[in-house]
Amino acid sequence: MNSYWTLTLGMAVVTYLPRLLPMLLLSKKEISPSFSRWMTYIPVSIFSALVASDIFFWNGSFNINPAINIKLIPSVLVFFIAYKTKSLLWSMIIGLVGITLLWIFL
Repeated sequence: MNSYWTLTLGMAVVTYLPRLLPMLLLSKKEISPSFSRWMTYIPVSIFSALVASDIFFWNGSFNINPAINIKLIPSVLVFFIAYKTKSLLWSMIIGLVGITLLWIFL
């Protein structure tokens, strides 16, 4: 039981330190506007990479054939709905309904 708490505490420290150290070390530093502007693109690029890898990979390999990779058609619908409505709720609903219907009928 002791090793369980030691492991949990160790994981908490290892998870917390990479968040705390930059905050402590860089809180008094002045960041250039160009670097700050560049940093705003990081969440978008990470999210895009995660979404693209989920959409285009099917059964562990790159696949852009809609007959095999059933995630391609709902993703196009989600992108269209997201662009038109700017609503995360409607995008999620359309995506879930689309993938569910394709999963059931294919």
